[in-house]
Amino acid sequence: MAKLIPTQEPSAITVDSERKVAEVLCAQLPNDVRVFHSYPWMRKERDLDKSWQGEVIREGEADFVIVDPRHGFMVLEVKGGNMLYDAPTRRWDRSGATHSVKDPFEQASRNLFTLEKLVRDRSFPGSELPFIRTRAVVFPDCDFIGTLPPGVVRENLIGASDLGKIGAKIEALFQSYAFRPDTAGIGRAALDGILNALTSTFRLVPALWREVEDQDRRIFRLTEQQAQVLDFLGERKRAEIHGVAGSGKTKLAMIRARRFADEGKSVLFVCFNSLLAEWLQAELPEEYKGRITIRNYHKLCAEWAKEAGLVWPSAQGPEFWKSEAPRLFERALDLLDRRFDAVVVDEAQDFETEWWDGLELVNAEMMDGPLFMFHDPAQRIFSDSPQSYPALGEPFVLPVNCRNTERISKQCGEVIGKVIPVRPGSPEGREPLIQKVGSGAAQAQAAEKQVKTWLHDGLKPNQIAVVTAKRPEAGCLHGKANLAGVLLTEDLEQWRAGKAILVSTVGRFKGLEVDAMVLTDVPPVGPNFRKEHLYVAYSRAKHLLTVVCE
Repeated sequence: MAKLIPTQEPSAITVDSERKVAEVLCAQLPNDVRVFHSYPWMRKERDLDKSWQGEVIREGEADFVIVDPRHGFMVLEVKGGNMLYDAPTRRWDRSGATHSVKDPFEQASRNLFTLEKLVRDRSFPGSELPFIRTRAVVFPDCDFIGTLPPGVVRENLIGASDLGKIGAKIEALFQSYAFRPDTAGIGRAALDGILNALTSTFRLVPALWREVEDQDRRIFRLTEQQAQVLDFLGERKRAEIHGVAGSGKTKLAMIRARRFADEGKSVLFVCFNSLLAEWLQAELPEEYKGRITIRNYHKLCAEWAKEAGLVWPSAQGPEFWKSEAPRLFERALDLLDRRFDAVVVDEAQDFETEWWDGLELVNAEMMDGPLFMFHDPAQRIFSDSPQSYPALGEPFVLPVNCRNTERISKQCGEVIGKVIPVRPGSPEGREPLIQKVGSGAAQAQAAEKQVKTWLHDGLKPNQIAVVTAKRPEAGCLHGKANLAGVLLTEDLEQWRAGKAILVSTVGRFKGLEVDAMVLTDVPPVGPNFRKEHLYVAYSRAKHLLTVVCE
């Protein structure tokens, strides 16, 4: 029994004439024959009837397409009911019809021509089709007498009396086109070409860019709601806010700075990471420029010391930044006699104890001046030295992640051994992908493959970052200028403009966020790469996280 496509019982076909033909085709043709029922097509072609000679879309439908692995394929046009043919005018009609009837042989020819082109374009471009293509017309309710119409032979006309032997009729029609009467078959490649062209691999998949866009909209609403936290702090001039990764600390810090500026205060916003400071400066609305000064601590010290005429050493190691830099900053404060009305500190967990005296002194009211500090002790990755903060009262805690998807937040929590809750309504997102691929070259290849997939799925370069857990010169991407044909850059402005994909390190990227992140060169957790590093790295990815490691 031949296989009917789409899969259904022939008796389920609602058009009476087509049901009769389908039943005999399936019953009489061999098991390896495929019978496509009601095969639709659409194609563009030149509109020769119009003076503008443009393209129009033509559409049609073949009642049956028979694919026989011994010969090729055949188009069958079915005309049911009491059909009439007027020889002088070569017109076809149907008894009782209320509209004109198209020439069934012409329809069969047009359908065959269209499907030949479809099969050639999809499976055999630029070559001749290595199998038979033919067509026939079936009149399941009529027999015929007299001579045949022009362009018709007995082999391609099947009447009601032929239905009982339609299998033999179809075989004879195929054989009439064959160069030799054998059944050796057309070959596996040719058969696959026909079937692959006529069947479809079409499927609907979630549009990744739309998924990220929708998730981002939900995350933005949750983060906006987080701003209400500042309202709970009322009129407090000084406060410590302790929040998990993704709890919106940096956003709240910027909102606090803007509220201070709205009160007419000059504001110093200080963070640890230089890249974060660059990002925040670029994002600062024009109305706040000149009222909010954004610096990372290292640049703040260097600028003020040099402006005060102090000697700034060319070499600066960890000990210099821990002790000497803050002393130079305090001396510069005295010499420049410059102050701010309010100070906001982000990433405070990375600030050394010695830095706080200068940050209090830069405040116009010193120890009584407005000071807001935002931090997450679990993200302290640059130093293990003991640390203390200014006394700002009981910390206000932000325990909920509202930046990352639920699955990425869960992954972050597992790293540090705690549950990080998300707010109701947070998107679940996709499961982070952990790939153990081995060597650096294999990691670079895996990273490129992932980036290529994201770009293909509609993400833009400025939605993607590749972050390495090693020094850039030791990472798997060292020496690579691009990934998947897109430029790699360490320049924030180039990335923001969508001209390149950002490549950075865990330490340098801390404080920033990105829609989709590939984390590479991840070593086993140990003295040089602690769980805090992994926690920081994972939490940078808002929607999509792929980790490639040994």
